[in-house]
Amino acid sequence: MTERKTGTIFVTVGTTLFSELVNAVTTSASLDWMEKNGYTRLIVQYGKGKRPNPSSKHEGKIEIELYDFKPSLARDMADADLVLSHSGAGTVSEVLQQEKPRLVVVVNTLLMDNHQLELAHAMQRREYLYVVESPEMLADYSVWDDFEKYQPKPQDPTDPRSFANILDSFFGWEQEAIAGSKK
Repeated sequence: MTERKTGTIFVTVGTTLFSELVNAVTTSASLDWMEKNGYTRLIVQYGKGKRPNPSSKHEGKIEIELYDFKPSLARDMADADLVLSHSGAGTVSEVLQQEKPRLVVVVNTLLMDNHQLELAHAMQRREYLYVVESPEMLADYSVWDDFEKYQPKPQDPTDPRSFANILDSFFGWEQEAIAGSKK
């Protein structure tokens, strides 16, 4: 059990449909874990999916805020002690720029060409985030315990292995910028 008296978890799926993640974090078991570990607030941005219906068992113990979209997620990210997210490049980059919350990326196993998985694993190897291979794994308390203990390494934007540089390299933008500067 953590020392924290209160805490906030923010869950985001960005502009995608990722109901499996939303449903996994709003189960009674997940909410039990949050309550036992001192989390008193859960914010869920559920995107294009259906609004979840969390267990009422935790009313008065965990404040739950649900919404589909907002113009900006920056405030929710900044207020969070822990962020669970899909592995979209934009969302991962935005959370990592916050430098405060721990980021757990949950892989959307339903995606056909899952380049997000490759990016997530590259960032995990650099200790910037924690990867959960599928939303179904969130049914296991030990998975929550593992990422609760995880402490990310601060990201250095000048590091060639930083997220922005990995993205540039992954998509070939680094070579395009070099080629463009030679013209």
